[in-house]
Amino acid sequence: MGFGIYIASIFTVGNLGMGFYSIISSAQGNYSTAAWLIMAAMVFDGLDGTIARVTKTTSYLGIELDSFADITSFCIAPAVLMYFLVLKDYKLPGLAVAFLFVVFGALRLARYNIKSFEAKSLVTYFEGLPSPAAGGILASIVLIFGVFQKFEQGVTTKTIPLVTDRVPYIFQFMPLIMLVLGFLMITKLRYISFSKSKIFKKISLRTFILIVVGALLILSYPENMIFIIFSIYVLSGVIEFLWRINKMQHEKRREKLNGDQ
Repeated sequence: MGFGIYIASIFTVGNLGMGFYSIISSAQGNYSTAAWLIMAAMVFDGLDGTIARVTKTTSYLGIELDSFADITSFCIAPAVLMYFLVLKDYKLPGLAVAFLFVVFGALRLARYNIKSFEAKSLVTYFEGLPSPAAGGILASIVLIFGVFQKFEQGVTTKTIPLVTDRVPYIFQFMPLIMLVLGFLMITKLRYISFSKSKIFKKISLRTFILIVVGALLILSYPENMIFIIFSIYVLSGVIEFLWRINKMQHEKRREKLNGDQ
């Protein structure tokens, strides 16, 4: 067992720690802090996998430990955060929605572990919405809610009105949003895995420019852009599915026309 696995495990534990502290922060009413801690957990989650791959110390222990950290940081912590902020007003139904989100996340992570054990070839996509993305978009909604509150109080802050002004409407549909996110986690929709994809292996000038522009926008409007990026990623799986269905139907029509001829 290489030294790299210990370094990777430290970052995995860091992920778990951020999730644990996020839960405590939510219970104390520090919602923005709780949301940023979930974001911090995503950084740790990305680093532990990267270190394990670079040092070639990927192991079943690491996979299992990572799942325990993920269910804490990206399933339980966001569910607790949304319960204290929104769902508690719905009483028992709100509690049920929060619990279902955790259950869906647990099922998604369990299925991912099984596929990791059985994997015989490299797959460049996730099956179902990854739990960090599901938890991340909930945390990003809380972050733009914080910007919205400052804006309402007359505090000068950088914001994208098209996004910030929609915050009250987003919170009205929060139970439905959480159920949809939970369902997306257990579907077979394909979501790109950036760590395994070849997209960033060879970066063109156009891609580099897009990355720089994206980074500048995040620095200028951090909360708004984080929400937009997560939203695009969540929708990407649905769009890819519809594109594949359309492509299959087009090929069937073309085969039928060729057969008739």
